[in-house]
Amino acid sequence: MYITTNPVNQELFKNFEAARIWSNNSVVAKDRVDISSAKTQVKKEKLNLPVLCATAIGTLASVLFIRKYKGMSIKNDLMKLSRSSDIKTNLKNIINFVNLDINLKEMLILGVGSISGGLTGGIITDKNQNTKNKVKEGVYQFTNIFVPAAIVTGLLKLVEKSKISNPLNTKIAKIGAVVAGIGGGMKISSVICNKINNSIVDKNAKEKRAIKLKDGIMQLDDISLALILANPKLAGKLCLNKILPILFLTCGYEAGKQK
Repeated sequence: MYITTNPVNQELFKNFEAARIWSNNSVVAKDRVDISSAKTQVKKEKLNLPVLCATAIGTLASVLFIRKYKGMSIKNDLMKLSRSSDIKTNLKNIINFVNLDINLKEMLILGVGSISGGLTGGIITDKNQNTKNKVKEGVYQFTNIFVPAAIVTGLLKLVEKSKISNPLNTKIAKIGAVVAGIGGGMKISSVICNKINNSIVDKNAKEKRAIKLKDGIMQLDDISLALILANPKLAGKLCLNKILPILFLTCGYEAGKQK
């Protein structure tokens, strides 16, 4: 009763109520903005089918190139894909077709094919012509493939040359080589990529491409190669040679869809 009868307190009460209502309205407005921005983000992350198709074509071209220079059959294996109408048989034939004896050199060829395909599809279909951003991402993706893989390969060769007598210590050394190579390689590739992009691709660029969470996830190709080199038997059981070319679709797609 005292608040409602005292003129001073009445004025304070009115101001308090006005502030409370304004605060609530601001929260509601903020929530609306957040929801709107979230919807916009979802729209941005829609699948870019033309870029994905172009990436797949580029990756397939690199698979054909690898099979050609290794003297593997191409025509006969391609004919097998068209002869059978059974889904399981066709799937098996496709997996066998991309089953390559992959080392660092083959990995780089797959990376170049995937990124070239993704960039080509992205540049052709991009109405806004954000070519520089796509090329910069392409440079990042390639360095992020090459540098960690090269470091892991080098470290694993050093472990093999050291001829550690204890098998357990050899396994530990190989695990350490993989972890150090991929972890350190990602940081080194980021530095190299930013130097190339900011000095050659886009000299006016001020921002630097930072390592993102999905970059770590996309290191599955390097991890797969590391397992193939470090433990061929385990890699064979996991069928890594058969799925590795498919993993390269991500780097080309990421480059081609940049805006």
